[in-house]
Amino acid sequence: MVSISIIIPFFNEEAHLMKSVNSLLSQTYAPNQLILVDDGSTDNSAEIASSLQDKFSFISFISSKSTSAHQPGQKVIHAFNRGLSALSSPWDIICKFDADIIFPPHYLETVANSFLQNDTLGMFSGVLTVQKNGSWELENIATAHVRGPVKAYSNACFKAIGGLRPALGWDTIDVMLARYHGFDVEVDDTLIVKHLRPTGFQYSQSAAKAKGEVFYVIGYGFFLGIIASIKWSIKQRGSLTGVLLGFFGAIFKNKPKLVSKEERKFIRKYRWSQIRRRFIG
Repeated sequence: MVSISIIIPFFNEEAHLMKSVNSLLSQTYAPNQLILVDDGSTDNSAEIASSLQDKFSFISFISSKSTSAHQPGQKVIHAFNRGLSALSSPWDIICKFDADIIFPPHYLETVANSFLQNDTLGMFSGVLTVQKNGSWELENIATAHVRGPVKAYSNACFKAIGGLRPALGWDTIDVMLARYHGFDVEVDDTLIVKHLRPTGFQYSQSAAKAKGEVFYVIGYGFFLGIIASIKWSIKQRGSLTGVLLGFFGAIFKNKPKLVSKEERKFIRKYRWSQIRRRFIG
């Protein structure tokens, strides 16, 4: 048996929170702890979370005002870290889940078994589907990428990567650092969850610029950063001008990196190997 703790940060999720938690209450493998962290909601989300805490002894509710501006990545990880500090017992696996997810009943059982069967597994997730034209279809994001709304980490991996970085791009940095430290990263494409609200980061010009900055601060380097910017603009239908402005702006401003020199070297080497494998085989 492994102990699973779950942290769900939320902001204005009254339409989804109860459905999401109910799907976790119906799991074939029960979590040890479930922490619900309100990040300054203005709807009835906090009341829903409080009622769940009153009803279930393993659920805790943390009510707090946001400690950061509404910036994708930074805000949610600050809330997650508040939940992390509130954990009251040891854990083998920590899950960072979003509040708009419906999990199949065997999700946590599959998570537990996956870590039990692989001592070097550091990160794990299923895949997200969204409702389109009356049916559930895979989100238009690579299924090989461990998705931020449904991530699970082993205790050893989480400690090795130094936790989650409160910045846009945190869910790329953690994957790269897990690999840097020798952990396996696995996506089970048969483990399908329902995402009630598709990935909500709307790619305006300013948001595209923020994404361009990410490619710099995680250490992609000049040529890799340009390739990543072009690929991102095509796949996400975002502004190429915006993402390149963000990338070059970060270069000129000499923005602080989010990873060490050795980690950046590893990240570049890994990304270039992916590109070669895709085009050369």
